[in-house]
Amino acid sequence: MNLESGMLLLVLFFYMYAVCYYWFYFFVSNWHPAWPFFTSMQSDDETDTSDNESMAFWNLVLAGAKLAAAYVELYCDKNPPRTSLLSGMGWLLETLNTPGECHSQLRMSTQMFYDLHDLLVGRYGLKPSLHINTQEMLAVFLFVLSGNESNRKAQNRFKHSGETIHRKFDEVLNAFMDMSRDFIRPKDPNFRTVHRRIRDDHRAYPHFKDCIGALDGTHIRVSLPPDDQVRYIGKSGIPTQNVLASCDFDMRFTYVSTGQPGSMHDTSVLYNAIRVDESFFPHPPKGIKNITMHFIV
Repeated sequence: MNLESGMLLLVLFFYMYAVCYYWFYFFVSNWHPAWPFFTSMQSDDETDTSDNESMAFWNLVLAGAKLAAAYVELYCDKNPPRTSLLSGMGWLLETLNTPGECHSQLRMSTQMFYDLHDLLVGRYGLKPSLHINTQEMLAVFLFVLSGNESNRKAQNRFKHSGETIHRKFDEVLNAFMDMSRDFIRPKDPNFRTVHRRIRDDHRAYPHFKDCIGALDGTHIRVSLPPDDQVRYIGKSGIPTQNVLASCDFDMRFTYVSTGQPGSMHDTSVLYNAIRVDESFFPHPPKGIKNITMHFIV
């Protein structure tokens, strides 16, 4: 049972409860012959109790009414459907079938788009929904990232509501996070061999034989509420977040850390990454004594 069906059943329950209670009270007070006798013998305490029960009942009815209003606002009072001669899926198919257009709009070739889609669906659990398939979900994600587009522009391009765009973007992002665990990592976590580019270079080998990669950081601008911006503002004068990344000698990423405030010093960012991600942060070979971790920064 989904959320919409559950809320509908709850609203119907409150409605039927209120109707049954009203008709029972009306029947007893008007047709039961002993009703005046019983009501005349009620004490003040019983009257107060009855008033409290009545107040509790009407509070319950009011809560049901508010719940019904929320249900109507969320599921019934929707914006008019987006109608267009070219739907979001239609635009995607046109883009994929036009030479060069996929790379221009989504920053990858058509074949790479299909390969990435099949990988996310087959291995990382990306699933379609009733009104949007997995190809369009991936296109929404890439469209937003490739041009730093807003939710409103994605709504206009793919003809879906802002809530749908937000939810599907999040689902694709979660699939990419799962995929990153298999791709953003060292080929050999223990770094038991020296890379051939260092091993075969007689000038570099004496100095870099223990080096396991290159590490650097950058700042990416973020949009935050005014109350949260102060600690994200660094020397650039705008809110940013730190991104720390390392790669091996084949230019493949082996580690990425994001989210630290822009005002944090580079050394603090590095030590925080080593502490928080200790289990998978790239380390020198295990079991070797008196060895330090070397990075080209």
